[in-house]
Amino acid sequence: MSLPRRRFIGTALSGGVLAGLDAACTRSVGHPLVGTILGRHRAERGHRLWTPPTQAPDAPPQNARVVVVGGGVAGLGACWRLLQHGIHDIVLLDLDDRLGGTAQSGVSDTPVTAGQSYALGAHYLTLPNPDNAPTRALLAELGVISGFDTTTGRPHFAPGHLCLAPQERLHAVGEWVEGLWPDKLATAEDNAQREAWEALVDHWTHHVGADGRPAFNIPVALASTDPSIRALANISFATWLDQQGLTSPVLRWLLEYATRDDYGTTLAETSAWAGLHYHCARRPDPLDDRDLGTHVLTWPAGNGFLVNGLLGLVADRIRIERGSLVRAVEPLEGRVHVERLADNAVYEIGAEHVILAVPSPIAHRLLGRPDDPAPTAAPWRVAVLHCDQPPESQGVPLAWDSVRYGTDDLGFISNAHQQGHYGGPTVLTWYQPLTGDTGRRDLLTASWEAESQRVMDAISPAHPDLRERVHRLDIWHWGHGTTRPTVGLHSGPVVADLARPIGRVHRAHTDLSGVSLFEEALWHGVRAADEVVG
Repeated sequence: MSLPRRRFIGTALSGGVLAGLDAACTRSVGHPLVGTILGRHRAERGHRLWTPPTQAPDAPPQNARVVVVGGGVAGLGACWRLLQHGIHDIVLLDLDDRLGGTAQSGVSDTPVTAGQSYALGAHYLTLPNPDNAPTRALLAELGVISGFDTTTGRPHFAPGHLCLAPQERLHAVGEWVEGLWPDKLATAEDNAQREAWEALVDHWTHHVGADGRPAFNIPVALASTDPSIRALANISFATWLDQQGLTSPVLRWLLEYATRDDYGTTLAETSAWAGLHYHCARRPDPLDDRDLGTHVLTWPAGNGFLVNGLLGLVADRIRIERGSLVRAVEPLEGRVHVERLADNAVYEIGAEHVILAVPSPIAHRLLGRPDDPAPTAAPWRVAVLHCDQPPESQGVPLAWDSVRYGTDDLGFISNAHQQGHYGGPTVLTWYQPLTGDTGRRDLLTASWEAESQRVMDAISPAHPDLRERVHRLDIWHWGHGTTRPTVGLHSGPVVADLARPIGRVHRAHTDLSGVSLFEEALWHGVRAADEVVG
């Protein structure tokens, strides 16, 4: 947690707000802290979907062979695949002014960090599994994979894409340590339970179901559907860990950090299947014995690099309509009728096929089926901090990913890290998933003053000079950020049913997999495009 570049214009703040922020700091600061809440127009536009239409169409109906609704990774991936099939009469409709969904990024126009790219959402990709053909093909077309070994088929990654060291650090007991395991806090029992957990991970990573498929895989469509494995989705991850005797608070903090990172859920909210999936689905290539030093691909713009790459492959070959709120999708005999609202005008499009690359609750409403079951999504709070240099650290210096032990946030990434900038200006992106059933509505009315204070309070304990270093702090909210793989989701019919086409309407979104990953979005975009051709 990624796209066409955009300028962000901030607002100056009152002296009272600045005084409140400075009060939490021990050093005098010679510059004001400014910022804003970015992207609030997205929620305002999207919520108009719940307002009954009052206008008749303002123009004669348009026509297209394929209409793609949603310009995130799934929608862009569908366009990419359709073009490969030779289909060029494509209209892509997206609510936002920028494409990319939760993989969006930005480019700084703040003086101290001018020109630096930064992530606003998803910010890394693990090395793709050997059988994940769409992701490998895209990485090769974008130059991330420079070629494949003629004997083993293993990919060669071009310089600059594998995450540089130091990769991760953890703040615990007053200092930063390398990695995410707090050695100074862990007891002998904690370490023993960690070893037991790693043995379980090794078992499930290599376990194969009765159907001959690996127990866990990315994409999920290639994972086993063996009922004995999918039964793990019927209990919570917390309950399953209890059954294994894994009660160490240190280990459980680490495991919950992982579920919050990918899903925005606690151990109690996550199914045991999904909890294991995070650790066991990224399977090593048995023919690849190289030590690459990392299993992560990342870029200064996060996954915005990949989105910009996808956009570059399709943008001048299709018609893109930004700022479009699709109001209805109506399957007809041999055609699909699409109604969209843009610039307070109503337009109609007739298409041979429609690909709905939007979250399932939205897709259901567009199809007139609002009561159909769908996965829920976790909201996220994201902050972008523009720093004139890295904040002061005790222990391990600034890494790509910095995490504080025992907090309810996920820490921050340094977007300049991948450019080899270890001491100069950097943009930090900080993440906090909102677990449970509260928080989404609060994001709609939250003030910049309260949100920025929350962020400073979360990071300052590990960085005494933070206020001195930060010149600008912007907030970004994801009201529907990541799919929650709750108990029962991957053992019941919901996920499987979502992917079934309705006449000439095809579905493509990460929640069709029940997990929010770039690879899943791309997989479903490609699958939906293949359905259209088929």
